[in-house]
Amino acid sequence: MSTVAVVLAAEPGTGFEGSKYLTNVHGAPMLETIVSAVAGWPVDDVVVVLGADSDEIVERADFATATIIIDPGWSEGEASPIRAAIDLITRDRSVDLIVLVRGDQPGVEDSVAEALIDMARSSDAEAVTPKYRYATGWPVVIGPELWDRFMSIEGNLDVHDVIATHANVREDVWIDHLEPKIIRVDDDLPVGR
Repeated sequence: MSTVAVVLAAEPGTGFEGSKYLTNVHGAPMLETIVSAVAGWPVDDVVVVLGADSDEIVERADFATATIIIDPGWSEGEASPIRAAIDLITRDRSVDLIVLVRGDQPGVEDSVAEALIDMARSSDAEAVTPKYRYATGWPVVIGPELWDRFMSIEGNLDVHDVIATHANVREDVWIDHLEPKIIRVDDDLPVGR
């Protein structure tokens, strides 16, 4: 069985010069930095889902061996990129875990991803989420029991709400620090990036 990481990078940002995913973070485009980090996690493949600014992102970022999906329905809401990824991934019947990763959240530690994947492998959980000092965060691991549920949702969704509502067994991994900042607007970028 195998694990695939899905880096969700379809939504546009606000107040950025060009694509937010190409904004320089730690000396490279943010999305390139995140994909490179995710490739070092205990996953077998990395899939990147693009939407807004996809032509510019593909042209300017290096994704190494990651598979790139351009979701034409990205503007319909957050559900569409997830559906596009699950549709592709489920064609390979050896995949049993999907790790959903935000393409606008640099700084997720390898140890957090490893702990989430380890918990998913060693338990009967349909979903595993990190609890950063009592706040549920990203990335999240989902098993096949939830894939049909995600495939049936249209428009906007909150991944954590879907998990809370539909996962019969959910596990949390407690992380003793705050969640890395999600870069939604230009002001969210780290100082000195």
